[in-house]
Amino acid sequence: MNTSTFCATVLAAGLAGCASSTPAPPAGERSPIMCTQDVTQCPDGRFVGRTPPGCTFVCAAPTAPATR
Repeated sequence: MNTSTFCATVLAAGLAGCASSTPAPPAGERSPIMCTQDVTQCPDGRFVGRTPPGCTFVCAAPTAPATR
């Protein structure tokens, strides 16, 4: 095997080692999920922002005030 083939083989093996994924940290050590700060208007006229963890817009029906 010539020198350039050997170097290419070593380089490929080294890059393959760098491509391995690292495990996710435990839940207590993860950073908070940050969503973009855009808003959308719900069918009832309210404006809502994105809600983690999926960063989706949630247009749930508003809760009725408590009556006594």
